[in-house]
Amino acid sequence: MALLGAHRRDRPAASPTVIASRLLEKVLDTEKLEQLGTLNILDFGRANSASLELFNQFSCRLSVLDTADTLLEWSADIARREADEPPTQLQLQHELGGLLSAMGEHRYDLVFLWDTVNHLHERALPAFSALLRRHLTPHARGHGFMLHKRESPRRMRRMGLGGTNEIRLIEETDAELFPHTRKTVSEALGPDLQIDHAVLHADGRLEYLLSAATVKR
Repeated sequence: MALLGAHRRDRPAASPTVIASRLLEKVLDTEKLEQLGTLNILDFGRANSASLELFNQFSCRLSVLDTADTLLEWSADIARREADEPPTQLQLQHELGGLLSAMGEHRYDLVFLWDTVNHLHERALPAFSALLRRHLTPHARGHGFMLHKRESPRRMRRMGLGGTNEIRLIEETDAELFPHTRKTVSEALGPDLQIDHAVLHADGRLEYLLSAATVKR
């Protein structure tokens, strides 16, 4: 397994909170993943032992991009610019391409978004979708969460994979997140990406699976 673009690695927590998932098994189907050969995996999180141990069972190139702080700061700036001269989608795509340049020229089979959509201002969602789609293979799948209940606590989470149906919450801190409804995110994804499964958790977050529109479900 090759590890590219990784940032600092979390220290293992003594007893991390475990989040049960009914959706992970759909993207971590070992038999189906092995049929794809060497996988390109993109993780919008932070390198941690929980995820690395799981990925070690696959033949893969793993790119870990710790984007949370960068995207939140950029999105807050977008919010400030909105009042004067709202940036165009072309501007946002250019800026985002610079912020996420570590994605390189790879095309990814599997993407773990975690809470990334809530690190993005609503105006930036279409730009993010366009950039992401250019880096996905035709059969790509993605997994993530979105905070869409505005009254829910806004907490930045650092997470990792504890198994094919288990997520470990490694760290959690207060943050100025950007809640979005499923409808808002779905519209921003455009015709080439779509949410095809979703489960609402008790904390007000929607866990979802993302696929390229060409994937046969």
